[in-house]
Amino acid sequence: MDAVTCIDMSSFYQMLMHCLPSTGESQKEQLALPFRALPWDTAEVHLALFVHRVSGLPKGLYLLVRNEDHLSDLKTATRPEFEWTKPDGCPDNLPLYKLAEGDCQRLAKGLSCHQDIAGDGCFSLGMIARFEPALREKGSWMYPRLFWETGVVGQVLYLEAHAMGISATGIGCYFDDPVHEVLGINDSSFQSLYHFTVGGPVVDKRIMTLPAYHGPTTTVA
Repeated sequence: MDAVTCIDMSSFYQMLMHCLPSTGESQKEQLALPFRALPWDTAEVHLALFVHRVSGLPKGLYLLVRNEDHLSDLKTATRPEFEWTKPDGCPDNLPLYKLAEGDCQRLAKGLSCHQDIAGDGCFSLGMIARFEPALREKGSWMYPRLFWETGVVGQVLYLEAHAMGISATGIGCYFDDPVHEVLGINDSSFQSLYHFTVGGPVVDKRIMTLPAYHGPTTTVA
């Protein structure tokens, strides 16, 4: 990420709208594409967002609640000092909440194994799953399937970023316990499962794409 590119607030909200599981007023059931391809009914993954470069939106920590039935549990599981306020200009049907204001670029980098891409984009995020309750209700088979849901969210973010002329990438190395500490989570009710970042790409011009195979040899009789 180039640590320069900035997106406007409306583009940010549009991107998050496409991460919601439903097109309805209330977010819970996975009815919208591509989420309805997942073989369970309700969303289990939420997005803890570190906003760095979104014009019109204060830098800080935000949370996109993708299943509004979990809102009360999220408030209980996280820090009591969090604001839980809707940011300015946020659409009524986008369950996005500002938790705390402040420059969190250094924090985001530290949480993602000290990788610059987590702080040098427009925003980065940790995907936070409802964990122990989901496993208890649906069985241990739900554990790998929670990663399916994070993967689908990531693919949506890839597509949205490229549609806006920027880029995105998953972050495979992160410290989940420090993420829980930042959020105030001290039990297994919610679990950090994956990280992601969106911003202006840094193109490595040394990388080349060559044909995999030579074309067929033709013999003229």
